[in-house]
Amino acid sequence: MDTALYLAFVLFAFNSAFTPGPNNYMLMSSGALFGFRRTIPHMTGVAIGFNFVLIAALLGLEAIVDKFPWLLGVVKIAGASWLAWLGLKFFYAALNHKQVGAKKAEKKTRSRPFRFYEAVLFQWVNPKALIMALAVPSAYMNISNDFALRTSLILGTFLVMGFASAGTWTIAGSKINELMSEGSAAVKLNIIMGVLLLGTALMILLAKTTH
Repeated sequence: MDTALYLAFVLFAFNSAFTPGPNNYMLMSSGALFGFRRTIPHMTGVAIGFNFVLIAALLGLEAIVDKFPWLLGVVKIAGASWLAWLGLKFFYAALNHKQVGAKKAEKKTRSRPFRFYEAVLFQWVNPKALIMALAVPSAYMNISNDFALRTSLILGTFLVMGFASAGTWTIAGSKINELMSEGSAAVKLNIIMGVLLLGTALMILLAKTTH
């Protein structure tokens, strides 16, 4: 095993997992609106779902994308559309808080956090996750000549980083929940989260689709 290359990969996995992106913004939003415990299925779905995408990349997904490069464009549009829809839901939640009051609006707009399978499926339309996964096979192929060992190291490292990042962003959101959970504070929280998600959707649309 190439220890130096593996340590470089660990740093790559850390930066990829912890830097802002659709998953982390959504986890922070869920932590803020629903709390840490109710967001655990979402957290688990993100960490495990990304590994499914990574497995596909290790088994040759890059070759498919090279043959059909327009697929990344489809993923980009689908992911941005989903985030924009979620962002608009936060603005709708803020509007309802203003119009009918926090308690009634909560019943209408705080329906539920993401389920496990929804978070897993989202990874397939998350451009950041897909591009990260596609970068791994060619860049870190020489970690080990043993396919099983190399795959175990890559998947295991990303799984640990994924859970650590998901937990960190969700805890950050739950701390916001403690400070901004009722009345006008909840309106501000929904507006902030809506802006973050719409901004992320715009960045995805403007980003290059090559990998």
